[in-house]
Amino acid sequence: MRIILQECKMDLLRAVRYRVGMISDLVLFTVLLVFFLMSDTGTSFGEEYGTGDYKTLLLLGYVAWTLSSAAINTVAPQISGEVQRGTFFLKINSHIPMQLIYFGDFLAAIAIQSVIAVICTVGAHFIWDTAFVVRPDIIAALIVCTIGMYGIGLIIAGFQLFFKRVGSLVFVLQLGLLFVTDTLPTSGSITRITSILPLTRCNAIIREAFTGTAAAAEYIGLLLCSAVCFAVGYAVFEIFLRMAKKKGNLLMY
Repeated sequence: MRIILQECKMDLLRAVRYRVGMISDLVLFTVLLVFFLMSDTGTSFGEEYGTGDYKTLLLLGYVAWTLSSAAINTVAPQISGEVQRGTFFLKINSHIPMQLIYFGDFLAAIAIQSVIAVICTVGAHFIWDTAFVVRPDIIAALIVCTIGMYGIGLIIAGFQLFFKRVGSLVFVLQLGLLFVTDTLPTSGSITRITSILPLTRCNAIIREAFTGTAAAAEYIGLLLCSAVCFAVGYAVFEIFLRMAKKKGNLLMY
């Protein structure tokens, strides 16, 4: 726990010292949200969930997507930078699994993204009169979802170790998740396929929780889905790490 917390602390200090990245993320996510709200994106959510407050339903999904985007984009860039700086080899020889060490960076990324989400939510409330939604069941669903999406990030990080440059892959995945996980209105035939992702399940649950129709079985399904994604990501990362060691890829950055 001490190692994870120290890793989280270092990443937070880096974010504070190099604020341009955090500010650019805030501007990007705010501009996207403003575009969606001004264009009345998500009106079908009102009919689907039986409420006229479709903007809040859109906002809930958008917040879940921003947190998931941060989760999948945590480990791969961190590994790329550390391999080039030479600090990666200190971690690779640690007796603590790297998947757990980088969990500290994940916590820092989620903390920063949560601040951005709060700013966007407050702005949307005063400009578009969306509701403030601070409920334990919704927050719990978001936490479980982001941990599962961290598993997806570990898979991408495994690719990073073996194939080196995956920045474009991360961008395409983040953008794709926006359109196939019901963050924006998505066809039911697509969401049935993407329901294997924690984000798709989380979007449905937090909207149903807002309208008071969420069932306990759905929370259990989200928990199991996130646990499977985390376990698969943990295993895939380990496999690619061993392959990279065997082939010598770590020496060719």
